[in-house]
Amino acid sequence: MPALPVHAINSALSSYVTSDNDLDSMLNLVMPRLYALGPWRDLVYEWTIETDNDYFALPEHAETALGVMVSDAPEQIQARWHDYRTSGYVANGPSPIYGVIDDGWHVTKEDIDIESTTDTFGIDFDPVTPNTTLPSEGTITITGWRETTGDTDRDSKATEVIEMDGSATLASAYTDWHEITEIIFEGLHEMVDIIAVEGATDLATLATVRGDGTTRYRRYRFSNPSNSTVGVRLLLKRAWMPVMSKNDLIYLGNLSAIKHGLLGLIAEDNADLERANYHWGLAKLLLEDEVDASRGPAKPAIKLNPYGDGSNIANFL
Repeated sequence: MPALPVHAINSALSSYVTSDNDLDSMLNLVMPRLYALGPWRDLVYEWTIETDNDYFALPEHAETALGVMVSDAPEQIQARWHDYRTSGYVANGPSPIYGVIDDGWHVTKEDIDIESTTDTFGIDFDPVTPNTTLPSEGTITITGWRETTGDTDRDSKATEVIEMDGSATLASAYTDWHEITEIIFEGLHEMVDIIAVEGATDLATLATVRGDGTTRYRRYRFSNPSNSTVGVRLLLKRAWMPVMSKNDLIYLGNLSAIKHGLLGLIAEDNADLERANYHWGLAKLLLEDEVDASRGPAKPAIKLNPYGDGSNIANFL
């Protein structure tokens, strides 16, 4: 199966869970390693974004971009060090000839354009559809710079802890945030949107959080000097999202590969590295075979035609 819920994996593989562990905790150790071994069948998916910035951020459930189209035109993806080796840094985006450039990891999906607001913004915390209320427990800690003197400088650093209470929405006590430098979340069993606002107007979704951790969003820069709204179509590789409930989906449904991952983890805990390497290697082979089988007739193949491709000029090489 391309994907399975956690309870289905638990039904099939519960006998491979050690007595001092539970399946959720073992999956949170095993699955990131299996995800990292390759772009397996259901780990590759498409996503679309509209933006008027000269950059875009991948969603929290994506690890990397495998392909990018901007306004339906394919773009080449350049590495993080492209600016340092080739073009230098350009503040309003790279030259169109360079395509899309990896911009590394950032705290938020977007930076708030202070010049287009009243120099500052507030922060709201909203439930994510289909939920209508926030989680009843958990915390979100916001750290950043406030602007408190009426200019556009970073005046004072502040940290605010927001306690979830099951209400329909929550708001930061400050309305004069200038820049967010860190977002830490803990104990959130449902997804929460963190939104920058100016009065009653939503400016941008800064982050979407669930579980325990800190926000890190991978961004890519591209040429958009006029700040026009453009559509970006992405081919993405999924990131591992930690298991929080039995209904969470795992987008790698090869039970045999997961079984060998669990056995590899158990062997490592018992200091049996030879057996552990065997299980991890077999898990990768099983996933490779699954990808190969799922391609059907779309398998890449080298074809040599000594008579050319049908044109008047024969290919004699």
